[in-house]
Amino acid sequence: MIVFLSLGSNVGDRLDNFKKVYSIIEEQDKNIIISKSRIYETSPMENLNQKYFLNQVIKLKTKLNPLDLLNFIKGIENEMGRINTKKRYMPRIIDIDILAYGSLNVDTDKLSIPHPKIKLRKFILKPWTDIAPDYILSNGKSSIKELFENISHFKDEVREYN
Repeated sequence: MIVFLSLGSNVGDRLDNFKKVYSIIEEQDKNIIISKSRIYETSPMENLNQKYFLNQVIKLKTKLNPLDLLNFIKGIENEMGRINTKKRYMPRIIDIDILAYGSLNVDTDKLSIPHPKIKLRKFILKPWTDIAPDYILSNGKSSIKELFENISHFKDEVREYN
């Protein structure tokens, strides 16, 4: 199945955190990273009292079902030292979200696919336009590029990271 994941990090060596994620994903013989967007440095949302994030979207081919994939990526976050708190929008060593899983729609207490806030997040949509600008979410009609253009006026910063 073709899956899109978002990666975010604003604690420690953010670039190295991404490299660790790639390595762990591909150690699992059920996963192959097909493509990666450029990496973007982005302003924090909601909780503005924290460092800027690095964000990226990756396209993955996986044999894991959605729940197993969720458990796998939560395991990566834990292995890398992410501390889960009840507070949202806090600094994190790594954040991995399932954005889309083929044409599947999932809405449970544990998992929502497509990710419910995609359409409001420049830090997801901009990198996604690098690798799949014409992709249309299973619950939508607009392409990723069109969704990004709809919110390009939002004030949050998204700039290519060098």
